[in-house]
Amino acid sequence: MTSTTSYNNDKVVTGEVEYPASDPASGAFFQPDFKKNDDLKLMLDGSKDSLKLEAMKRIIGMIAKGRDASDLFPAVVKNVVSKNIEVKKLVYVYLVRYAEEQQDLALLSISTFQRALKDPNQLIRASALRVLSSIRVPMIVPIVMLAIRDSAADMSPYVRKTAAHAIPKLYSLDPEQKEELVAIIDKLLSDKAPLVVGSAAMAFSEVCGDRMSLIHRSYRKLCGLLADVDEWGQLAILNVLTVYAKTFFPDPNSEEYSSDSESEKPFYESDSDEDSPRKHSRSPTVDPDLRLLLRAAKPLLQSRNSGVVMAVAQLFYHCAPAQELPPVAKAMIRLLRAPVEVQSVVLNCIAALTVSRRALFDPYLKSFLIRNSDPSHIKLLKLEILTNLATESSAAGVIRELQAHAGGGERGVRAATLHALGRLALAVRPHTDACLASLLHLLSSKDEWVVCEAVVVVKRVVGGGAASAKAAVARAAKLLRSDRLAANARAAAVWLVAEHGAHHPRAAAVLAHMAASFADQEELVKLQVLSLAAKLWVTQADTAPVCRYAVALARYDASYDVRDRARMLRRLLLPAPSARLPAHAALIFCPDKPKPTIESSFKERQQYTVGTLSQYLGSAATGYRPLPTAPAATSGAELRDQHDRAPHDQADTKQLQQKNKEFYSEPESSGSGSSSGSSSSSSSGSESSGSEHSSEEDESSNEEKPSNQEKKSVKKTKEINDYESSSPGTSDSEPDSDASSSDGEESSEEKETEIKEKPSEQKRKEQSNLELLLQLDEVASTLPTMTPTCGGLLSPPAAATAPGLADDSITPVGPSLVPPISTELVSRVLSGGLSASRRWTRAPHLYSNNMCTLEISFTNCAGVEVQNIHISKKFLSGSRSVHEFSPIPSLGPGASATVTLGIDFADSIQPVELAVSSSLGEVTVTIKPPVGELMRAVSMSESRWDAEFDKLRGLTECEREGAPLEDDALVCRRVFETANLAAVGAPGDPLRFAGRLLSSQELVLVAVRRGRGGGARRVCARCPNMAAASILANDIAQAFHKLHAV
Repeated sequence: MTSTTSYNNDKVVTGEVEYPASDPASGAFFQPDFKKNDDLKLMLDGSKDSLKLEAMKRIIGMIAKGRDASDLFPAVVKNVVSKNIEVKKLVYVYLVRYAEEQQDLALLSISTFQRALKDPNQLIRASALRVLSSIRVPMIVPIVMLAIRDSAADMSPYVRKTAAHAIPKLYSLDPEQKEELVAIIDKLLSDKAPLVVGSAAMAFSEVCGDRMSLIHRSYRKLCGLLADVDEWGQLAILNVLTVYAKTFFPDPNSEEYSSDSESEKPFYESDSDEDSPRKHSRSPTVDPDLRLLLRAAKPLLQSRNSGVVMAVAQLFYHCAPAQELPPVAKAMIRLLRAPVEVQSVVLNCIAALTVSRRALFDPYLKSFLIRNSDPSHIKLLKLEILTNLATESSAAGVIRELQAHAGGGERGVRAATLHALGRLALAVRPHTDACLASLLHLLSSKDEWVVCEAVVVVKRVVGGGAASAKAAVARAAKLLRSDRLAANARAAAVWLVAEHGAHHPRAAAVLAHMAASFADQEELVKLQVLSLAAKLWVTQADTAPVCRYAVALARYDASYDVRDRARMLRRLLLPAPSARLPAHAALIFCPDKPKPTIESSFKERQQYTVGTLSQYLGSAATGYRPLPTAPAATSGAELRDQHDRAPHDQADTKQLQQKNKEFYSEPESSGSGSSSGSSSSSSSGSESSGSEHSSEEDESSNEEKPSNQEKKSVKKTKEINDYESSSPGTSDSEPDSDASSSDGEESSEEKETEIKEKPSEQKRKEQSNLELLLQLDEVASTLPTMTPTCGGLLSPPAAATAPGLADDSITPVGPSLVPPISTELVSRVLSGGLSASRRWTRAPHLYSNNMCTLEISFTNCAGVEVQNIHISKKFLSGSRSVHEFSPIPSLGPGASATVTLGIDFADSIQPVELAVSSSLGEVTVTIKPPVGELMRAVSMSESRWDAEFDKLRGLTECEREGAPLEDDALVCRRVFETANLAAVGAPGDPLRFAGRLLSSQELVLVAVRRGRGGGARRVCARCPNMAAASILANDIAQAFHKLHAV
């Protein structure tokens, strides 16, 4: 068939790719000849974008169905460089899912992700940042930090939003980056785009939720943008603003704050008596900024997102006056039509609110009536709410509702209904007898489980002071004689007879019946029988024989508690010559007891914030932060006014100036092309300010331009080199920055001259970024060199210094130690009698400072004279170079000659091969440098060393464990023997060493710390060239081990 698609079980040949067309997402896992995902791998390895797109769609479909597609990671990650935008989007979706699981493979493509951060497509830039932040490797923390910093200043709001989402990921990976992340969050919170603000609020709550002072400058703007933000952004902003309002605004419901307002005092004293009831019904005074928040949040009660509605309810419950809560209750009732999961959360919250704010939900009592289709947990919550809302007027209807669900249904619901009847009987006294009558009616039920629960509830009701206790006692005595009750219910019935029927004549018969089967009763029932015997002994003296019999049975019981109780009662009741307690037995066993109170189980949940997980669970969940206590007076008002007034004043001034300029320059600007072009840019003001109709005014305006340019050149010298002012373009998140204002003043001609002044710097940046992203060596010892570049993505700028270190310089110094050891370079056996040895002199070469100086000593061990010793061939790769030594014309037998060779290894330990020729022949020489010889010692202050050391973290850091050496001088000597470094500062902990790589001039900083308790020394080497740092740390640690072994 010619129309066979790729989803059939046949083979399909399309172009150069042959792949089985069975779809892994179709569930064909039980075919014996099925090779897992082979067809997808073939499609991804092909050259056609259509096949790759089809394969990526099928892979994303597998992921959506929960299938594991991690084995396709190598095949997918290769297509991250695809030029097809659709394929690239799907590849990034896949990488976000599996980057954390396949970290090693993801790191191989990190340079591609960094290039994608500069892609013209905003979706690609955002996806690249999302993948970078998903790689949970501490070594790339500096890369992710700089990527977030650049993306936070991106022109696209979508990229800035992705940067806000990446901030919590980086903070969880490295909490030490908190201060830098807080600065970025502060910048994002002041963003004008609604798409960014919600994500910035989420990042704020995750990283620095306790720093509410950062919200001052953007508080009013957040209130204004609240309606325009997406739903989940509204949820994050509402949570942040609720904590802010609780922190800086007083509680409007407190009497001290709401009653002392001068505005509410009557003008005439005679009006105070007439308007006093009206005054108490009026809403209390609210701070204007808090009122702004409440007005902005109130329309969100109509949101379709239940989380937003609950967040608004949380805000109003904790921060708004109590008179404004009825609309919140109505919105929460509307959520009861939502799915069951939402109903559970809302009902749980309402159950906690009805304990203290019952009047809010009284009009909606019918909304909590139980449906047969409701799940069990929903029924239990509605029972709790109905019991809390029951009043004298509505109790009759609630009792009928409870009676309807007490006889049938699930056991848990029936038990809760019986307990609700008991609570209602104690809470609403006029209806106590009606509730008790319903419970007594259930005692005659055929279901023994219902009878047992009813007995326990009747015990609580009668103990609370019910008037019809006599009927309850008679019914309990009847049930005890029928032996229909379980252990707990039987114990409750015996307690009921002993507590309220001790004077009844039938109580003795109940005791005799229970004593007959005393040995077969449960322990709890035996204890209640002993209590009944003690009370009958005190109230009815003629029952003493039966009581003694029951006590005697308990005296020999198997339970310790029962025997101890019987022994105590015997001493209290039996008369003895010197005993005084029997005279007070009536006060001990039959006192007047207070009536018990039954409270709602949701009362303790009021201490938690409304709508939180802790309130839902009834206990503090992990990460729960309670709301702060409201202050006595408003605070932070001047900060909100200051941050809110300055931008508006500047904007009004600029707008007025622009209107004036447009008014005066409109005729000429419309006629000339140059002025119209400049007016469309941000620098039009300076060029069109002097335009007039007359030629004299044109000349005067031309004379004024040089003076303006001189002023601007002075201003340029005061620019600060930070990431806000050095960003490639100004985004919406920087409305008040100095860069935007300066751009409004500069002309397009000045910008062109400024760009022309720095062509070499831009070329240097581009070249270093290429080396940064594309240089990958195959050998592990020559990993990619991370050159610090100004504005690069891999490491902080090495040339930038701290403000306090402006005059602190890094000075090259001589070597601290020159190893005297020489190594054989040419064997006399291989060369026919000419031997050579080499030694690293650690001195700068005269030809180039980038070259290592190698001292070579030739010795003629042959019996004849050797002539014309020189280098005939050089086998070099990359940017390495060799400066040859001057040829040796002749060397007599037994004579020696020393020459100097200069080699630029380009900061790599890959060997250099040379061919040394003489009259004896040609021999190949291989020179492989130790990493310690690729650097030159430098000197700096301790403060400068600490500042540079802190900049080099992540991929630029390598730490190894050495041997336990006590002598600092010996440690320094081993370090100097291993590498050409200089000691920095006085000896201490740590020992500091510094140097520079010869070729790239990158700093090499080494710290040697003491182990805990005199343990092994820790060697930490940091260098932008992470290969050099890793190998150097290993060499120094091995040097310590060798010395310790000796």
